[in-house]
Amino acid sequence: MNVYSAALIALSLCLTAASAQNQPHAAIVTGEVHNPPSREIEVRHEPLLAPGPSEHHIVLDEQNRFALLLNIPKGILVTGDYKGEHRIHFPFFVEPGDSLHAIVTFAEVAEADSAAAVESDYSLTFSGRGAENNRFLAEFWPQHSAFEADYALYALEPEAFARQVKQRRQDEFALLAEGREKYDLSPGFIDYMTTFFNYKWADKTVSYSEFSYENGRLARGVSPDGSHRREVPPNYYDFLQEIPLIDEKAIGVGEYRRFLVNTLALEAKLDGPPKLADRYKLSGLGLSPTVHAQLDSMYDANSHPKLSQKIDLAGLGLSEVARSQLDSMYADPKEISPSEKAVWLGLELSPAALAELDSYEGHRMSFGVEDTTKIDTTGGELAFHIPSAKMKEWYDYRNNRPLSARVDMASLELSPTIQTQLDSMFQNRQPLKLSQKVDLAALGLSPATQTQLDSIFAGPSFPLYIGYSERYDLAKQKLQGRVLYWFLAEDLRTGIKSGLEAYVDARWQSFAESNPFPEYTEALQAEMNKTLVLQPGQSAPNFTLSDPDGQPVSLSQFKGKVVLMDFWASWCGPCIGDLGILRKIKEQVAAQPVVFLNVSLDANEGAWKRAIAKHQIQGVHVRSDGAVTQAYNVFDIPRYYLVDPQGLIVEDRLRVFDVGKVVAKIEENL
Repeated sequence: MNVYSAALIALSLCLTAASAQNQPHAAIVTGEVHNPPSREIEVRHEPLLAPGPSEHHIVLDEQNRFALLLNIPKGILVTGDYKGEHRIHFPFFVEPGDSLHAIVTFAEVAEADSAAAVESDYSLTFSGRGAENNRFLAEFWPQHSAFEADYALYALEPEAFARQVKQRRQDEFALLAEGREKYDLSPGFIDYMTTFFNYKWADKTVSYSEFSYENGRLARGVSPDGSHRREVPPNYYDFLQEIPLIDEKAIGVGEYRRFLVNTLALEAKLDGPPKLADRYKLSGLGLSPTVHAQLDSMYDANSHPKLSQKIDLAGLGLSEVARSQLDSMYADPKEISPSEKAVWLGLELSPAALAELDSYEGHRMSFGVEDTTKIDTTGGELAFHIPSAKMKEWYDYRNNRPLSARVDMASLELSPTIQTQLDSMFQNRQPLKLSQKVDLAALGLSPATQTQLDSIFAGPSFPLYIGYSERYDLAKQKLQGRVLYWFLAEDLRTGIKSGLEAYVDARWQSFAESNPFPEYTEALQAEMNKTLVLQPGQSAPNFTLSDPDGQPVSLSQFKGKVVLMDFWASWCGPCIGDLGILRKIKEQVAAQPVVFLNVSLDANEGAWKRAIAKHQIQGVHVRSDGAVTQAYNVFDIPRYYLVDPQGLIVEDRLRVFDVGKVVAKIEENL
């Protein structure tokens, strides 16, 4: 008996047992894939009784077949996903008791490892219980995908955009009406698609102001205060009165959660840096909520210290007036001119061409997947289009410019010697202690607690996505019942998987005490337990994967050496962007017993090998089978682990942008 047959029998027994107990909360999905671009498929859906998404890793058998059991209380949309040079999604809908068989047929290609190895053309056929729903879905989905990819809509004015999206919803309901005549659609499927259409329309409409479409490019703005949003008429958001914010029946529909996220983000006031307690773990200090709030307020008020706080201007003999002028200029630094950017980018332009760039009133920068830098002056506007691989280098350059590049020292009539000293002092400045930014004594804190706070503040901070705290707090005001705790649980789950430990730590106890739905608390506890086994000091899970030549490589074979594991993929822009930084790290430890183990998430073998050659990625290369990705709780990439010679985890979410710190951390563990 082969693996597929054994799995199918086991799944059938599970479904029979569930039906016998009058609890038909299971659905079987079997299938076969013709001309598969990969033997591996990621299947995901939004669960109803736990924060999601729920993910299943499928490996096709020798005849390219699969079998999947889903325990579900009601109908859900499930998406199969091939990740490669082309992202391919194929959906199906299942309800409790369904026994659906799917055949996925991809277009044939002449050469398996050619650049066109993965084609987006495919067809779906269905049989078994639930097939009628999926025949309609197979007809509808290409139109849905085409509309989702029509980014030019965002070039329209607000009223025209809103009309187009609303018309699209009407067209979808017309298609559903035709489908009800053509197919025997189930009531559960009709309800799901109705919710899907309504919240997709609402989400697209509410998020319009976040996007812009210029010169054939879709861009999403990001700014702490919301100033990036496009202007819309005062009555634009009146449509929100037509759609409920709280809809328990919509839990499990991905478009509903996206609608909530974007609607709350629209209203949340993102008016400052992340709270101190969200960046550093302060819960063990026993600080009262009042002190927490005071700390946050005082920290926000001095989030951008003066230059005179960072370096000793008085020690240089500068007058009070000169110090004040330097502080003022530092608070409003010189912008990096277009000509300076062009020089930094290595563009070989004549002095006249550089001067012409500076003649534009303004300019913008965008990062994309292209390999070369381009300057665009379409419509009289100046734009730099830069490869994503240079993104980290750019931010490093921008944030570490000399003081003389930020302020006009010459206007202060400072001597060349003083200017040189100022640049040197600024370049070698030490980070301020928290007690230098905030008057901790004024809060009535003991000297011991002040010392602890300084120590915590000097350590690593936890990353935080813009608006997370504000959105979480606003959700508690706007939502209620199951929708509230489902929404909060998903935010906390994302925080756990993304390494936002301080953010989660500051909210976990309150959530656990107030949440009336134990399944959410249990799901979050399970996520936290997974992260505990990957904490520094724990043994790194061993694995064996194949290298590009098909030879087995095990993590355990590198005992006695430091291992820097890089989870990446050819289709991941930020991963490619980090390669320059990783190259510098490798150069500095080249003579040391250090292994750079590159674990690719590419489903397409050809794309993986081509990326290694194209970018000349050094080190040991293997390709994940999915189980390794799950074992290391890799939620997003790039993701880096540092493992010591004994096989113990040193860093479970290493940040590689600071080359010096990474090299020092490696050398500490040799």
